[in-house]
This record gives sequence, C-alpha cells and structure tokens, in this order.
Amino acid sequence: MGITRSAFIRGGAAMAALPAFAGGEMPRLRFGFISDIHVGRGRASADRVYRPALEWFRDQGVDAVVCTGDLATTGLLAELKHVSDVWYEVFPGDRLPDGRHVEKVFLYGNHDTSPTVERYSVRAGRAEEFKRASILTDRAKAWETHFREPFAPIYMKRVKGYAFVAAHWEGLAPSVTGASEYLTAHRTELAGDKPFFYCQHAPLRGTVNPFSGHFDDGKVTETLKGFPNAIALTGHSHSALTDETSIWQGDFTAVCGAACANSGRRYGNPWFENSDVPGSPEGAYPGRRGAQMPELNTSKDGGQGLLVDVYGDRIVFHRRSFIFNEPNGPDWIVPLPFPSGAPYAFATRKRCSAPPEFAPDARILLAERDGADREKNPVRQLVVSFPAAMRGARPLGYEVRVGSAEARADVVRCVLSPDFHLPPTHRVKETECVFAVSGLPPAGRRRVSVRAFDSFRNFGRPLVAEPML
Repeated sequence: MGITRSAFIRGGAAMAALPAFAGGEMPRLRFGFISDIHVGRGRASADRVYRPALEWFRDQGVDAVVCTGDLATTGLLAELKHVSDVWYEVFPGDRLPDGRHVEKVFLYGNHDTSPTVERYSVRAGRAEEFKRASILTDRAKAWETHFREPFAPIYMKRVKGYAFVAAHWEGLAPSVTGASEYLTAHRTELAGDKPFFYCQHAPLRGTVNPFSGHFDDGKVTETLKGFPNAIALTGHSHSALTDETSIWQGDFTAVCGAACANSGRRYGNPWFENSDVPGSPEGAYPGRRGAQMPELNTSKDGGQGLLVDVYGDRIVFHRRSFIFNEPNGPDWIVPLPFPSGAPYAFATRKRCSAPPEFAPDARILLAERDGADREKNPVRQLVVSFPAAMRGARPLGYEVRVGSAEARADVVRCVLSPDFHLPPTHRVKETECVFAVSGLPPAGRRRVSVRAFDSFRNFGRPLVAEPML
C-alpha cells in the first residue's frame, strides 16, 4: 500500500515530537554509535572529538558504545593506545560512574589494518615507526593488549539481551570474509522479532549513502535480506548525518554513523567542485586538478554521532553534533516490530520530500575576478553568488549552469552547500560557485541558472540570471 506525502509528513512530525522518555518510559537499550574517529599520533586528536563523544554518551547512561572502524589514522599502535586510554579514562573498568557495565563494540577499519594503511604512515613521515609498531603486524595482540578482551575476526556480544555482531576489516577489499557465513550459522540466535545489530566498517552495497562510492561486495546485503529484524551499522563514507541517505530501509534497516572526526568530506564522490575529490557531473578531474574552489573543510566542525534508544515499539536514532553539543537534525524513528512498512525506504522519502526552493525575491550576482585554482595557478574566474534555498528540504548542494543561446551545451558545476553538514541552527545564508572564464560564453551573453537539490537529488525550481545584451 502506498503512502501519501501528507500522511508521511504527519507521521514524521508525530514521531519527531516523541520525547526520549515519553510518559516516563525508559528505553530497553541505549547505546552510543560513532565511527571513523581517526585518532592520530598525538593525544590531542583523541581529546578533540572522540573524548567529548564518550563523555556525552557516559552522561546519557549508555549500555554500550559502537564504533564501526577507523580507530586510528595511520595504523600505528601508538594511535590505538590513545583510543584505549581515553576509553578507560571515561569508562574506568568499562563502567559508568554508578557502577553499571558499558560494553565496547569496536572494530577495525581500513585505516587500522588494511595492507594499504602503510601509505598513510609514509605520507605522515612515519614509515620507520610503521615497520616497528603497526597494528597490522599482529592485529590480534594489539586488540587484546589495548582493549583487554579476546580478539576474533567476527564476534558477537549481547547487551541487555540484544545481539551485536561485529566484523573487523580484513585485507584489501571492504568486504568481510566469512560475514555472511557467520550470520547464517547463527540464524537461530538472531532471527525473530527482536532487533539485532550487525556492525562493519564499509557500508553495505545497495543501502546507505548511494552516492559515496564506497561499499562492500553486496554479499552481506543479500544475507541480511533474510533477517528483517537486522539493523546494519556502518561507517567509512564520512557522509554527514544531515545527509538523509544515511538511513535506509528495505528488507532490513541500515544506518551509517558518519565520521566522528570529520563528517561531511564525502570523499570518493566526484560530483562537487568544492569536495575533496573535485569534479563536474561528468566525472572527477584528472589528477584532482582543475578545481576552481578550495575543499570544503569539515575537520573543525564535522564531528558527529548518534545516540540510539531501543523501545518495545520503536528505535530512536538521535543525531548529534559533538562540536556544537546539540542535535544535528530531527530524530530518525524506526517503528517496531519488523516489517514496519519501511518508512525510511529511499523511494518513499524521495517521493514525499519537498525540494529545496529559493525565496521569491532571491537573485543571482555575477562577478569576474583574477583568482587562483586549487593548485594556486592564476585563473580569470567567474563567481556566481546566490542566497541559500531556505524553503522545503534542506539543500545538500547546488547545480549551477552557465550557457548562452548560441552554446551547444551549458557548462555545469555542482557545489556542496557550505552548511550541509552542520546543525539546523547553523545555516549559512549565502553561497557561491566559481568557474574558470575560459570556455564560458562571452560576458554579455551568459545565461546563468542555479537549482538547489536535497540528499535524494530532488531539484527545486531554477533561479535564473538572463544575459544582459
């Protein structure tokens, strides 16, 4: 049975209005969920966002903390030690201040144990240290030394009766050898109405963040189709929690936990002029050269994660900015039991989402300047400035076209909205897109248009600046 847009909005508003402890109701399970903490060689990197995240989870009285990989940055034991040290400072003896046990559900990612992780140490000038003291040398011993528990490539823990299955990154590929077989072998323990949580680093193919380009081989996706009660928790994509494709529902549910270190970089996506892999809609720039805009740096303000509350009739995912210490968007609320009609299916949400729109009085401003591209080469540039689209869905980015009546095709660039990863209270009022003048129509004949689009690539109506002939 289909769902109308008005019904979807009413239902979402009703769910979003539910307080965490409605009518004094306590969750049956509460846990923190972070990923990609990328702790570096210096202790300060662990204290910047990872520690505040753990302290906030502690203050919420969590039963567990899930971290889906990339604990380290360059695969060094010294980095893993910082991760461990901070954990035991915040949770001495794996306990809350009131003495209750807090379970670690951590796992390795590619920055911890991939054979390619050595290149990160080489880039950082730590090649010799990597040879002496890398996690990869003996990942089991590293784990047992620092986290004080036995290591297994895939393991299961139970927290207040809820199962968590965690699968470490292994080898070059983002897929986990044996994960599907493990889930199948434990079907009797996992199947049923009660939710269980499957955790790995890479997003499951065909689920969350479809535009990120970083997925596993799809085997686990196929296996979990037989477990409608599964909640897959992943990381790796660094997509911000403001990106609504970070939660997905189909035959099961999947959530990407963003990056505690720098959510929003959207690496691997060659769509945006201001992303870290710049490009146009036609593809990435060769050798990353040619971008007219600097990378939108989210390292200072992109630290994010989730607090997850499990009730008898719903699971509530509270999105959180640890930098601003405030919500990073409305709660995602998944009804129970499964199947629940999949309210977070992409097709449903895309159909029901109101595209981002500009205000009626919005105007485009055009200016030429002598500037420089990202490689600091001097370039004559056209700067297209415009107000933010503040109506409808929150914009992920903007598509900007420059053409003319005589041109065969428009020159098209897309930019991430400079605030796309930030809490709703930190919206930016204006943005811009920069073009190299070479290859554009002459100044007096340019027709410029801008369309805002949301996470599902719903495009709003264009804002247009006609040529001044």
